[in-house]
Amino acid sequence: MKKLFFLLSCLLVLGSAPAWAQTSEPDIVVVRVSEMPGGSRLVVTRGEGKSTTVDITNGYGNKVMVEASETYYRVVAGLYKEGYVLAGVLKSGDVYSTILFTKLSKP
Repeated sequence: MKKLFFLLSCLLVLGSAPAWAQTSEPDIVVVRVSEMPGGSRLVVTRGEGKSTTVDITNGYGNKVMVEASETYYRVVAGLYKEGYVLAGVLKSGDVYSTILFTKLSKP
């Protein structure tokens, strides 16, 4: 009887555990930011060959600053709505930044 319970509990554990051998692309989004005096560019990458570009006008006028801020907001809010969270920021020089977003794994 003990062997039967042991066997059933092993099967239950094996049946409920995720398959470790099955892997897919990681749930990571890389946002590369280039900020120049004339304009900024965001490149949002979700994997090989899955990149989109967003151009942003820069300047010191109120209208331009609001438009730029709202564009950044749309990109980041969209990622949060998809379940991504900020994982880190890498700064390279004065012009380029890389922002990493990832999805938390489900238990």
